[in-house]
Amino acid sequence: MGHVVLANPFRCRLWDFHDRLDVYLDESNCRAEIASFSKHGQLIPVLGRRLASDRDYDFELYLGARRLFVARHLKCELAVEIRELTTRDALVAMDVENRQRADVSPYERGLSYSRWLRAGLFKSQDEIVQCLHQSASQVSRLLRMARLPAVIVGAFTSPRDIREAWGLEIADALDDTYRRQLTINKARAIAKRESKSSPEDVYRELLSASVNGRKPRAAAPHDDVVKDDRGNPLFRIRKLRNYVGLLLPVDSVSEEKMSRIRLEVSSILHSPADSAAGMSHRAPRHLDRRAHHVTRGEQGQGRQDPIESRLS
Repeated sequence: MGHVVLANPFRCRLWDFHDRLDVYLDESNCRAEIASFSKHGQLIPVLGRRLASDRDYDFELYLGARRLFVARHLKCELAVEIRELTTRDALVAMDVENRQRADVSPYERGLSYSRWLRAGLFKSQDEIVQCLHQSASQVSRLLRMARLPAVIVGAFTSPRDIREAWGLEIADALDDTYRRQLTINKARAIAKRESKSSPEDVYRELLSASVNGRKPRAAAPHDDVVKDDRGNPLFRIRKLRNYVGLLLPVDSVSEEKMSRIRLEVSSILHSPADSAAGMSHRAPRHLDRRAHHVTRGEQGQGRQDPIESRLS
């Protein structure tokens, strides 16, 4: 534990890797914290470190964006627990705290993980999984949400409004060649409106964009989703007119794995056609025996409307 000091909140800044979209913090969505500060004071210090050679700021905060906003709003001192942490230790501390707080959105967490990878703080998605003790599927889903285009995010009043299930369904629509442009066009139209729609209505409109329009002449290609023995998606097989594509999550495929994939696929394609039946022994056992191939048509049979189910 470090020691706690009282600081001028206007002399504190958030560090570069904080995972809160602080531009969206305002009096309306911090009302509960403002009331608590006013009545009880600051109950939990923010976590930070001293800055030795910065003329504008005395402290850099690892976490505590909302508490910083409230202290500035009320013009009161901010309690800061001083602790020198490595970058990775600070990231873990921030993620652990924010996972316990319902107000940190999946989109914000996904953006953080994506920034960590781009900055080289973690070599791969697997390292994040091991360091945070998160499931690989959860980290993969959040990273996928972080890849939503700005035009889609801009259709919502705040990126924090995008629920995880909604973001993943919208990402599926964007992966479909036909639905992608219709969904993007609808997002642009929503963003231009003077009055903002509710998050539920935005989600509903985006998913319905390609359903209510004219049917395409040819059906969009169906993906076979290959899953592991726990039901987590591993990769997709997309069948086009003259080609078959393998869609792999970019964040989970290292250069070494890509080299192995190239060698394996090349070996299979150069094998005699009549030996195809004997190739199963070369596939990983969990893919050979337990993988499930699901098409969009199969997913829709006998189920509740996906849009209604995500709003319930």
